[in-house]
Amino acid sequence: MAQSKVPDYVTGRHGPHWTHALRRAQAAGAVIVTDDTGEAVVYARVTSGPGRFRPWTTADGRRYDSHDVHPEW
Repeated sequence: MAQSKVPDYVTGRHGPHWTHALRRAQAAGAVIVTDDTGEAVVYARVTSGPGRFRPWTTADGRRYDSHDVHPEW
């Protein structure tokens, strides 16, 4: 019997699909927070402009890259 792949959000591996892994963790009940302040962020997809590489936004509008945040259970 083949082993199933452990999700990136469980292993903490920040690979090329880290944004997707964070969104899956959030759907599974995790709170996504910033690495530096521990402040909660929400995903807000931006398709163009300077914010498109920083899809995670705090309540006061600061934007973060996916590699600057992590899930907390």
